[in-house]
Amino acid sequence: MVETYRTRRANRRAPEFVLTEKKQPGVPLVRLFQDGRAGGTTLIWVVNFLNLLNLYFLAAWLPTVAQEAGYSPSTSILVGSTLQIGGTFGALGLGWFIHRMGFVPVLVSCFTLACVNIALIGQPGLSLFLLVSVVFRAGIGIVGGQAGVNACRRPSIRRICDPPEIGAGLGVGRLGSIIGPTLGEYMRMHWPVHQLFYAAAIPALVAAIRVAFL
Repeated sequence: MVETYRTRRANRRAPEFVLTEKKQPGVPLVRLFQDGRAGGTTLIWVVNFLNLLNLYFLAAWLPTVAQEAGYSPSTSILVGSTLQIGGTFGALGLGWFIHRMGFVPVLVSCFTLACVNIALIGQPGLSLFLLVSVVFRAGIGIVGGQAGVNACRRPSIRRICDPPEIGAGLGVGRLGSIIGPTLGEYMRMHWPVHQLFYAAAIPALVAAIRVAFL
């Protein structure tokens, strides 16, 4: 009986996995703009670029701007940290809404929320409570929305949001994360605070419009 068991195990064939896709010539990045993918690739790239530009701009300059507005260093750091706290709640909570409503309406709502609240950050006369509140909501829209963009792979939009488009879009978005803080430094030296955040609200608005085209 032992010998029969060993013979049966020896005769079992291990599962075989066959990859039928053939290696294609050319530059892989160029193929993201072929076969009807150009529109979707461009949309994802633009959204990632604008949103990460805003995210890193706010993360870099919120504490500085708060301190220049008269708040203590510890309070200014708290204001800056609130952006990430809002983003944490947004990233955790948006999954429930995306599961039921889909990516497009949720992300459009996120970036619209971010646009409105970023514009409110620079308004003069805001109390500390109101400032923290608008920064928190901006974090939900910007940081939480970015988590949604990263996961944008459901079958309903997979035709234009395959993993290669998402991965390449994140790479392009990193350019925005470099430009955002640098651009913020230039604008901070030449513009008043309220105009600075009005300008920062524009990328969120454009991102909302671009996502709507998905």
